[in-house]
Amino acid sequence: MAPPNPHRSYILHLFKEEVAPVDIIKWLAVSSRTVYDSIYRFKKLGTFLERCGRGRKATVVTPDRIKAVKERTRRNSLRSIRKIAKDMKISQSLMERILKDKLKLTCYHVRKAAILSVATTKKRLERSSELLQRTRTGEHLVTAFSGEKLLTVQAEFNPQSHRVLAKTSDEAFGNGRTIHQASHPASVMVFGAVSADGKTPLLFVGQGVKTSKKVYISEILEKTLLSWAQKHSMDVTGCSNKTELQHTQPSCHNSDPRPSCLRSSRRTNGHRFHQTSNLWTSPSGVLQNKVNAKPHSSIEALKKTLV
Repeated sequence: MAPPNPHRSYILHLFKEEVAPVDIIKWLAVSSRTVYDSIYRFKKLGTFLERCGRGRKATVVTPDRIKAVKERTRRNSLRSIRKIAKDMKISQSLMERILKDKLKLTCYHVRKAAILSVATTKKRLERSSELLQRTRTGEHLVTAFSGEKLLTVQAEFNPQSHRVLAKTSDEAFGNGRTIHQASHPASVMVFGAVSADGKTPLLFVGQGVKTSKKVYISEILEKTLLSWAQKHSMDVTGCSNKTELQHTQPSCHNSDPRPSCLRSSRRTNGHRFHQTSNLWTSPSGVLQNKVNAKPHSSIEALKKTLV
Protein backbone atom coordinates (compact mmCIF):
# COMPACT_ATOMS: atom_id res chain seq x y z
CA MET A 1 0.00 0.00 0.00
CA ALA A 2 1.35 3.41 -0.99
CA PRO A 3 2.03 5.89 1.84
CA PRO A 4 -0.25 8.95 2.16
CA ASN A 5 0.77 12.16 0.44
CA PRO A 6 2.79 14.39 2.79
CA HIS A 7 0.78 17.45 1.61
CA ARG A 8 -2.58 15.95 2.58
CA SER A 9 -2.88 17.68 5.96
CA TYR A 10 -1.94 21.07 4.50
CA ILE A 11 -4.35 20.58 1.58
CA LEU A 12 -7.23 19.98 4.01
CA HIS A 13 -6.15 22.95 6.12
CA LEU A 14 -6.38 25.24 3.09
CA PHE A 15 -9.68 23.66 2.10
CA LYS A 16 -11.12 24.43 5.55
CA GLU A 17 -9.95 28.01 5.08
CA GLU A 18 -12.16 28.07 1.94
CA VAL A 19 -9.26 28.27 -0.49
CA ALA A 20 -10.21 27.18 -4.00
CA PRO A 21 -8.76 23.84 -5.17
CA VAL A 22 -7.20 25.57 -8.20
CA ASP A 23 -5.26 27.91 -5.91
CA ILE A 24 -4.16 24.99 -3.71
CA ILE A 25 -2.76 23.24 -6.78
CA LYS A 26 -0.76 26.33 -7.73
CA TRP A 27 0.52 27.11 -4.21
CA LEU A 28 1.66 23.58 -3.34
CA ALA A 29 2.71 22.57 -6.87
CA VAL A 30 0.97 19.20 -6.60
CA SER A 31 -1.18 17.32 -9.07
CA SER A 32 -4.87 18.09 -9.32
CA ARG A 33 -5.72 14.43 -8.69
CA THR A 34 -4.04 14.57 -5.27
CA VAL A 35 -5.94 17.70 -4.25
CA TYR A 36 -9.38 16.57 -5.44
CA ASP A 37 -8.98 13.03 -4.05
CA SER A 38 -7.98 14.40 -0.64
CA ILE A 39 -10.96 16.78 -0.57
CA TYR A 40 -13.39 14.06 -1.71
CA ARG A 41 -12.07 11.64 0.92
CA PHE A 42 -12.38 14.27 3.64
CA LYS A 43 -15.98 15.02 2.68
CA LYS A 44 -16.84 11.31 2.70
CA LEU A 45 -15.06 10.20 5.91
CA GLY A 46 -14.75 13.46 7.83
CA THR A 47 -11.02 12.85 8.50
CA PHE A 48 -7.78 12.58 6.61
CA LEU A 49 -6.42 9.67 8.70
CA GLU A 50 -6.00 6.16 7.28
CA ARG A 51 -8.94 3.80 7.59
CA CYS A 52 -8.50 0.86 9.96
CA GLY A 53 -8.31 -2.56 8.37
CA ARG A 54 -6.89 -1.47 5.05
CA GLY A 55 -4.30 -3.57 3.27
CA ARG A 56 -3.73 -7.28 2.90
CA LYS A 57 -4.67 -9.40 5.89
CA ALA A 58 -1.96 -11.42 7.63
CA THR A 59 -2.23 -15.14 6.91
CA VAL A 60 0.82 -16.53 8.75
CA VAL A 61 1.85 -14.01 11.42
CA THR A 62 -1.56 -14.02 13.04
CA PRO A 63 -2.38 -13.17 16.68
CA ASP A 64 -3.12 -16.84 17.43
CA ARG A 65 0.22 -17.95 16.06
CA ILE A 66 2.06 -15.20 17.93
CA LYS A 67 0.38 -16.34 21.14
CA ALA A 68 1.35 -19.96 20.45
CA VAL A 69 5.00 -19.01 19.89
CA LYS A 70 4.98 -16.96 23.08
CA GLU A 71 3.73 -19.94 25.08
CA ARG A 72 6.35 -22.25 23.57
CA THR A 73 9.20 -19.89 24.41
CA ARG A 74 7.81 -19.43 27.92
CA ARG A 75 7.79 -23.18 28.55
CA ASN A 76 11.25 -23.75 27.08
CA SER A 77 13.42 -20.76 26.20
CA LEU A 78 16.29 -23.02 25.02
CA ARG A 79 14.45 -24.34 21.97
CA SER A 80 15.94 -23.82 18.55
CA ILE A 81 14.23 -21.28 16.29
CA ARG A 82 14.61 -23.66 13.38
CA LYS A 83 12.90 -26.49 15.26
CA ILE A 84 10.03 -24.28 16.40
CA ALA A 85 9.46 -23.13 12.82
CA LYS A 86 9.56 -26.74 11.59
CA ASP A 87 7.05 -27.89 14.23
CA MET A 88 4.64 -25.04 13.39
CA LYS A 89 5.17 -25.55 9.64
CA ILE A 90 6.24 -22.00 8.83
CA SER A 91 9.47 -20.61 7.44
CA GLN A 92 12.41 -19.77 9.68
CA SER A 93 12.44 -16.14 8.53
CA LEU A 94 8.81 -15.66 9.60
CA MET A 95 9.55 -17.29 12.95
CA GLU A 96 12.49 -14.92 13.45
CA ARG A 97 10.20 -12.00 12.57
CA ILE A 98 7.64 -13.11 15.17
CA LEU A 99 10.28 -13.44 17.88
CA LYS A 100 12.10 -10.21 17.06
CA ASP A 101 9.37 -7.81 15.92
CA LYS A 102 6.25 -9.09 17.67
CA LEU A 103 7.58 -10.56 20.92
CA LYS A 104 10.68 -8.32 21.17
CA LEU A 105 12.94 -11.27 22.02
CA THR A 106 16.68 -11.48 21.40
CA CYS A 107 18.67 -14.68 20.90
CA TYR A 108 21.63 -14.92 23.31
CA HIS A 109 24.43 -17.48 23.33
CA VAL A 110 24.78 -19.82 26.29
CA ARG A 111 28.01 -19.10 28.13
CA LYS A 112 30.10 -20.85 30.75
CA ALA A 113 30.86 -19.50 34.21
CA ALA A 114 32.94 -20.78 37.08
CA ILE A 115 31.34 -21.98 40.29
CA LEU A 116 32.62 -19.47 42.86
CA SER A 117 32.58 -19.87 46.61
CA VAL A 118 31.47 -17.11 48.95
CA ALA A 119 35.06 -16.29 49.88
CA THR A 120 36.17 -16.09 46.23
CA THR A 121 33.22 -13.88 45.31
CA LYS A 122 33.99 -11.54 48.19
CA LYS A 123 37.67 -11.37 47.24
CA ARG A 124 36.87 -10.61 43.59
CA LEU A 125 34.46 -7.89 44.64
CA GLU A 126 37.18 -6.25 46.73
CA ARG A 127 39.67 -6.42 43.86
CA SER A 128 37.19 -4.98 41.37
CA SER A 129 36.48 -2.08 43.74
CA GLU A 130 40.21 -1.37 43.95
CA LEU A 131 40.51 -1.43 40.14
CA LEU A 132 37.66 1.05 39.80
CA GLN A 133 39.28 3.27 42.41
CA ARG A 134 42.48 3.32 40.35
CA THR A 135 40.60 4.58 37.31
CA ARG A 136 39.17 7.46 39.36
CA THR A 137 42.64 8.56 40.49
CA GLY A 138 44.33 7.94 37.13
CA GLU A 139 46.48 5.06 38.40
CA HIS A 140 45.33 2.78 35.59
CA LEU A 141 47.59 4.78 33.26
CA VAL A 142 50.67 3.63 35.23
CA THR A 143 49.79 -0.07 35.26
CA ALA A 144 51.75 -2.57 33.19
CA PHE A 145 50.01 -5.75 32.06
CA SER A 146 52.28 -8.70 31.33
CA GLY A 147 51.76 -12.24 30.16
CA GLU A 148 53.44 -15.29 28.70
CA LYS A 149 52.38 -17.61 25.91
CA LEU A 150 53.71 -20.84 24.48
CA LEU A 151 53.71 -20.61 20.67
CA THR A 152 54.54 -23.37 18.19
CA VAL A 153 55.65 -23.33 14.57
CA GLN A 154 52.45 -25.11 13.52
CA ALA A 155 49.50 -23.29 12.02
CA GLU A 156 46.45 -22.88 14.22
CA PHE A 157 43.07 -23.30 12.54
CA ASN A 158 39.42 -23.93 13.31
CA PRO A 159 37.89 -26.46 10.89
CA GLN A 160 34.44 -24.97 11.43
CA SER A 161 35.38 -21.49 10.20
CA HIS A 162 38.53 -21.90 8.06
CA ARG A 163 37.55 -22.76 4.49
CA VAL A 164 39.28 -23.07 1.12
CA LEU A 165 37.42 -22.14 -2.08
CA ALA A 166 38.25 -24.44 -4.98
CA LYS A 167 36.59 -26.30 -7.84
CA THR A 168 37.96 -29.74 -6.97
CA SER A 169 39.43 -31.49 -3.96
CA ASP A 170 42.86 -31.65 -5.60
CA GLU A 171 42.82 -27.91 -6.22
CA ALA A 172 41.84 -27.29 -2.59
CA PHE A 173 44.73 -29.50 -1.47
CA GLY A 174 47.11 -27.38 -3.51
CA ASN A 175 45.68 -24.17 -2.04
CA GLY A 176 46.40 -25.23 1.52
CA ARG A 177 43.43 -27.33 2.53
CA THR A 178 45.57 -29.78 4.49
CA ILE A 179 47.55 -28.48 7.48
CA HIS A 180 50.08 -30.97 8.80
CA GLN A 181 50.34 -31.44 12.56
CA ALA A 182 53.16 -32.97 14.61
CA SER A 183 53.00 -34.60 18.02
CA HIS A 184 55.79 -32.46 19.50
CA PRO A 185 56.32 -29.34 17.34
CA ALA A 186 59.08 -26.85 18.00
CA SER A 187 57.90 -24.20 20.40
CA VAL A 188 59.07 -21.09 22.22
CA MET A 189 57.79 -19.31 25.32
CA VAL A 190 57.18 -15.58 24.74
CA PHE A 191 56.95 -13.02 27.54
CA GLY A 192 55.82 -9.40 27.10
CA ALA A 193 54.24 -6.47 28.91
CA VAL A 194 52.32 -3.38 27.81
CA SER A 195 51.25 -0.16 29.46
CA ALA A 196 49.70 3.15 28.46
CA ASP A 197 53.05 4.58 27.32
CA GLY A 198 54.78 1.64 25.67
CA LYS A 199 55.57 -2.05 25.60
CA THR A 200 58.51 -4.22 26.55
CA PRO A 201 60.65 -5.97 23.96
CA LEU A 202 59.59 -9.59 23.66
CA LEU A 203 61.57 -12.10 25.68
CA PHE A 204 61.92 -15.57 24.16
CA VAL A 205 62.53 -18.61 26.34
CA GLY A 206 63.72 -21.52 24.24
CA GLN A 207 62.37 -25.04 24.28
CA GLY A 208 63.83 -27.17 27.06
CA VAL A 209 64.83 -24.26 29.30
CA LYS A 210 63.69 -24.83 32.88
CA THR A 211 61.95 -21.68 34.11
CA SER A 212 62.45 -22.22 37.81
CA LYS A 213 61.73 -19.63 40.45
CA LYS A 214 65.24 -18.14 40.35
CA VAL A 215 65.35 -18.05 36.55
CA TYR A 216 61.92 -16.45 36.39
CA ILE A 217 62.93 -13.74 38.87
CA SER A 218 66.35 -12.94 37.42
CA GLU A 219 65.74 -13.35 33.68
CA ILE A 220 62.13 -12.20 33.31
CA LEU A 221 61.06 -9.99 36.20
CA GLU A 222 64.30 -8.16 36.96
CA LYS A 223 66.03 -8.02 33.57
CA THR A 224 62.92 -7.45 31.47
CA LEU A 225 60.24 -5.75 33.54
CA LEU A 226 62.35 -3.64 35.90
CA SER A 227 64.89 -2.57 33.29
CA TRP A 228 62.14 -1.58 30.88
CA ALA A 229 60.36 0.30 33.66
CA GLN A 230 63.49 2.27 34.50
CA LYS A 231 63.97 3.27 30.87
CA HIS A 232 60.40 4.57 30.73
CA SER A 233 60.93 6.79 33.78
CA MET A 234 58.81 4.67 36.09
CA ASP A 235 59.21 5.12 39.81
CA VAL A 236 60.31 1.55 40.44
CA THR A 237 64.07 1.85 40.95
CA GLY A 238 65.67 -0.34 43.59
CA CYS A 239 63.27 -1.79 46.13
CA SER A 240 60.78 1.04 46.23
CA ASN A 241 57.58 0.50 48.19
CA LYS A 242 55.70 2.23 45.42
CA THR A 243 55.96 -0.85 43.23
CA GLU A 244 53.40 -3.59 43.30
CA LEU A 245 53.56 -6.77 41.22
CA GLN A 246 50.25 -8.55 40.94
CA HIS A 247 51.12 -11.83 39.34
CA THR A 248 49.16 -14.86 38.26
CA GLN A 249 51.98 -17.32 38.62
CA PRO A 250 52.50 -20.09 36.06
CA SER A 251 51.63 -23.63 37.07
CA CYS A 252 55.30 -24.63 37.03
CA HIS A 253 56.07 -22.30 39.95
CA ASN A 254 55.25 -23.73 43.34
CA SER A 255 55.73 -20.48 45.24
CA ASP A 256 55.37 -16.76 44.71
CA PRO A 257 58.04 -15.86 42.09
CA ARG A 258 58.15 -12.17 43.05
CA PRO A 259 61.31 -10.77 44.59
CA SER A 260 60.99 -9.52 48.13
CA CYS A 261 61.32 -5.92 46.96
CA LEU A 262 58.30 -6.40 44.67
CA ARG A 263 55.93 -7.84 47.28
CA SER A 264 54.73 -4.52 48.64
CA SER A 265 50.99 -4.18 49.12
CA ARG A 266 50.88 -0.40 49.51
CA ARG A 267 48.31 1.40 47.35
CA THR A 268 50.33 4.38 46.14
CA ASN A 269 50.77 6.27 42.90
CA GLY A 270 53.74 4.15 41.83
CA HIS A 271 53.79 1.86 38.83
CA ARG A 272 52.00 -1.46 39.18
CA PHE A 273 52.57 -4.66 37.27
CA HIS A 274 49.72 -7.05 36.58
CA GLN A 275 50.34 -10.40 34.93
CA THR A 276 47.55 -11.97 32.96
CA SER A 277 47.51 -14.69 30.34
CA ASN A 278 44.71 -12.83 28.51
CA LEU A 279 47.33 -10.47 27.12
CA TRP A 280 48.00 -13.05 24.40
CA THR A 281 44.65 -14.77 24.05
CA SER A 282 42.00 -12.03 24.18
CA PRO A 283 39.95 -11.06 22.40
CA SER A 284 39.34 -14.56 21.02
CA GLY A 285 43.03 -15.36 20.46
CA VAL A 286 43.65 -12.48 18.05
CA LEU A 287 47.44 -12.43 18.40
CA GLN A 288 47.80 -16.20 18.27
CA ASN A 289 45.55 -16.46 15.21
CA LYS A 290 47.54 -13.74 13.48
CA VAL A 291 50.95 -15.23 14.27
CA ASN A 292 49.98 -18.85 13.59
CA ALA A 293 47.86 -18.17 10.52
CA LYS A 294 50.52 -20.02 8.49
CA PRO A 295 53.06 -22.65 9.53
CA HIS A 296 56.63 -21.49 10.15
CA SER A 297 59.71 -23.27 8.91
CA SER A 298 61.69 -22.70 12.11
CA ILE A 299 61.71 -20.99 15.49
CA GLU A 300 63.64 -18.07 13.99
CA ALA A 301 60.88 -17.50 11.43
CA LEU A 302 58.32 -17.54 14.23
CA LYS A 303 60.34 -14.97 16.20
CA LYS A 304 60.64 -12.77 13.12
CA THR A 305 56.86 -12.80 12.71
CA LEU A 306 56.36 -11.82 16.34
CA VAL A 307 58.88 -8.99 16.24
